[in-house]
Amino acid sequence: MNHAEKRLERYGSDSAAILSAAQKRIFNSASVSSEDCVFCKIIRGQLPSNKVYDDKGYVAFLDINPFSRGHTLVCPKAHGETLWDMKEDEIGGLFTAASKVSKGVMHATGAEGFRILQNNGEASNQVVAHVHVHVIPVMMEDKGKPMGRIKVGPEEMASLAEKIKQAIG
Repeated sequence: MNHAEKRLERYGSDSAAILSAAQKRIFNSASVSSEDCVFCKIIRGQLPSNKVYDDKGYVAFLDINPFSRGHTLVCPKAHGETLWDMKEDEIGGLFTAASKVSKGVMHATGAEGFRILQNNGEASNQVVAHVHVHVIPVMMEDKGKPMGRIKVGPEEMASLAEKIKQAIG
């Protein structure tokens, strides 16, 4: 029985009850404690990353499986799986940090635009169960094309990270 069928069995066809239950918890099989969270380990310095931004509440680093060169993840330092785990001012802070990072990413990569992407739950393709915002630089030739993952070598990642960090200031 899938997740939707379980909700239907539990709540019947009462859509308000289903919505209320869904708002309590968004399913993600990647759920882990903050001690085991990959992003928390990056934040604590226990795992390597190409960090481009760091302030008291938020950190940004290059995605190791990017959609484009300069694809950056911005996340809060406090562990939470979805936006629902954050206070409104924290959500505002996350997107303020993403905006700052986007300017550095655009400058460093020469991109002509950027995408902001934020997934909540496994159904939306959230792979790491720690709130994060994707800043994905794009070129005009990418307009209308589906996104696909690319490979970027470690030297280029380090170089991109340094350029983005300098552009952010």
